[in-house]
Amino acid sequence: MRRTGLFLALLAACGGGGSAVDQILEQTVDLGAVPAGAMTFNVTIANPLDAAATVVETGGSTGPFVPTADALPADVVAGGDMVLAVMFNPPGPGIREGRIHLEFVAGAEQREVALLLRANVENATLTLLTPALAFPDTTFGKQRTLSASVQNESTLTSVKVTAVQGLPPEFSTSFTPRTLLPGENLAIPITYSPTTRGAHDFTFSITNDIGPSLKVRLTAGTASWPTEQITDFGNVPFVNGKTDWLEVDVPPDAISLSLESIGLYVGLLDLEGPDGTVYVGEQQAGPLKWESGMTSVTLAVTLPQNDAAETQLVAGGGVYRFRLYYWGSPGGGGGYCAVRAIVENRTGAVVDGGILDLNVFLAPGLAISDPATDPKLQAVLTRMGDIFAQIGLGMGEVSYYTLTNPAYDDLEYGQTPILWEESKVASETRLNVFFVLTVQVGGPWLGLAATVPGVKRNGTPASGVVVDYDFDNAAAVGQVAAHEVGHYLGLPHVLENDNVMYFEYIGSALPALTGGQGHVTLRHPHVAPDPLAGLSALAQKALPQVAYVQLPPGFCGVCAASK
Repeated sequence: MRRTGLFLALLAACGGGGSAVDQILEQTVDLGAVPAGAMTFNVTIANPLDAAATVVETGGSTGPFVPTADALPADVVAGGDMVLAVMFNPPGPGIREGRIHLEFVAGAEQREVALLLRANVENATLTLLTPALAFPDTTFGKQRTLSASVQNESTLTSVKVTAVQGLPPEFSTSFTPRTLLPGENLAIPITYSPTTRGAHDFTFSITNDIGPSLKVRLTAGTASWPTEQITDFGNVPFVNGKTDWLEVDVPPDAISLSLESIGLYVGLLDLEGPDGTVYVGEQQAGPLKWESGMTSVTLAVTLPQNDAAETQLVAGGGVYRFRLYYWGSPGGGGGYCAVRAIVENRTGAVVDGGILDLNVFLAPGLAISDPATDPKLQAVLTRMGDIFAQIGLGMGEVSYYTLTNPAYDDLEYGQTPILWEESKVASETRLNVFFVLTVQVGGPWLGLAATVPGVKRNGTPASGVVVDYDFDNAAAVGQVAAHEVGHYLGLPHVLENDNVMYFEYIGSALPALTGGQGHVTLRHPHVAPDPLAGLSALAQKALPQVAYVQLPPGFCGVCAASK
């Protein structure tokens, strides 16, 4: 800082007739209490000579007070004053003293002036108000933020908080360097975003420009597992028609394990649990059944596959291993397939409901200008919601997309893979439902599902379901849509006439879904957790009843293995 215009009178007067050596004048400058850190101030000095003079520094100067680099030499008029800029750079707090020797020269006449300087430097203090931060248990997918607070307890000195250092992954701060005025407080936010299970105990530092850094102890952790864990194996090669064994570690809180493969003619060769349980083995022995879907380009299997004991996950978690094979031709299988494993976790491995978000695609021929307010479309989606509400599955967010290719109005054989690839334009990965005018794929059909179950991916030739929208009964369209979505979530056809998964349902009551079907659908990767959608909360909901027309035989187009 600079203090300007400071004038202090001479304390020793000039005696006439003496020599220059005898005529040393002294001037005392006491700055009093000053802030810590370097500062510049001005000293006003009267010219002791009767003539104009040049002022220079002589030897013998001591202490932390020095003229600034451009202050000397200086000229001063007869009877005038000079202003000397002085730099004070104290080595620390406390009383600091020094001396500057100046000489006024006017021809043969000289006069020496000694400046005696003193300052009481403040002991600046930055105090840590929160020496420890203890985060409560934080679940995956959530964030918690606590603040580490500091206070500038100085009365004169500003303090710059310069950095936060030592935060490991999963912890972050929005802090940027900040100068605190005397007496000012600062709260530094620390955010915990868990990505791994376990405890943290470490110390991070808050640095400043006046002294040692401040140390804060931080403890945090999570006893739960992430809601969803995706293991991406990348492009896995086939060797002699099969892949090497692949492994995925499944936590004890897991509710499902889904395997996905993108690649032509890929099958599941083996799947074994951590306790040696064989779900799929040699010659396809084992309780788990799989299919390649209509396009033979995706494979999706999920444990549990139903509510039977033999297709459930092994309690307590562990490492599962599996192999895939190429079934397109005998001895074939060059190339590779893209493989992922998806584990869905819920606290305590308890499923108490779920939420299903949708991407809805509309063929141009439907001429729906505002999907969010269109009465028929909203009635279709409401009917879907009423059907799935019976098993605790609620409808969540819906994003709408309008297709531009008129070829999608009346879907022909071979167009479904191209249609489902249109889902690549969606901004969110959700279950994709395509509504068209008619479905003439080996049909006529009222709906098609790509696979049972489906993959959690957009943009593949099997990423969704398609539904015939071109008949007046909105509730019936909603039933068909629910039927196809049920397939994508893992439900095969059933023989019970009143069930939505019966392929020729006739009746006036709401088509049923069973607890066993809920056991499967609520565990699909497309279903997000939502405790408020549990069965207990839905027991009081009155579901509407409507009359249905008879649906034509075989309206559902999925491969024969699921019928």
